Amino acid sequence: MNFVVFESGSRAGLSAELFFESYISATGAQHQLFLSDLDTDFQHIVSRHPQVHLIHDSQAFKMLEAGEAVIFPADELTRQSNSDAYKIAMKRSFSSVLPFFYNKMQMNDYLSHLVTNCVIEIPETFYLSDVCVKPNSKSAGSRNIQFLDNACVMQKIDIDHEFVVDVLRYNDEKMYIFPREVTLKNGYDRFIKLLPLDGVLAEHVAEFVKAACPKNDGMFSDIFHLQLCQDKSGNFYYIEFSKRISGTSCVNIMSGMSPFALIDGKDLQVSNAMIDGTWRRFEDFLLMMH
Repeated sequence: MNFVVFESGSRAGLSAELFFESYISATGAQHQLFLSDLDTDFQHIVSRHPQVHLIHDSQAFKMLEAGEAVIFPADELTRQSNSDAYKIAMKRSFSSVLPFFYNKMQMNDYLSHLVTNCVIEIPETFYLSDVCVKPNSKSAGSRNIQFLDNACVMQKIDIDHEFVVDVLRYNDEKMYIFPREVTLKNGYDRFIKLLPLDGVLAEHVAEFVKAACPKNDGMFSDIFHLQLCQDKSGNFYYIEFSKRISGTSCVNIMSGMSPFALIDGKDLQVSNAMIDGTWRRFEDFLLMMH
């Protein structure tokens, strides 16, 4: 099978490549991975792996439209915003997306009715999309006033811990959960602490996923990740989700995460060996793998 990854100049593109190399090394599968990006300089980079190819988006679409490849879910925007990519992605459950997945206000409303008995809560959300935000205190003129169009306004959480959780779901009941605590910089995991695959947070995630999506179909199906937080009182909150691998999900390779194995219908051999309570830089994981 040929796989195409859009927006491959990102960390998610790197994670897809590392997952692919690990899977090919373990199984000897003859799949080919085509890493694609709109930047014309990207295709001049040469991969070290003979089954990995770097191309431009125009070439990727020719392959996909000819039925010569499928989309691997690592991109953030292409499947949502490009109508051609959207149609192709919808042909496979692991790459399919729906517009409401990315409407944060609509998603919070939808989930809030389904997960009322879960430990992980949905933040209080105010259902006004076009808002004027102004300080509820002394102010002069229009200082500190914001006018926002198509915004999702939620309660401010006093965040104490932040988490990213990658999930590979095989069927209605069976899923592998790979949680990590993170500190973020510019939206990327800066420091990472892997958490037990069968620990308390993983149990909360399994409860949340099954309450919101009992069947392995739709938003919480196949390959996806969640962003969560915990406040200073110990309460857990849902922030958002994406139906793709997370950008730095490659840190889970040594724990047994393998999205290509899921796509091929092969089971995983997971391990808590790396779960030692240690904080590491993202780059430390790359050094350990290579």
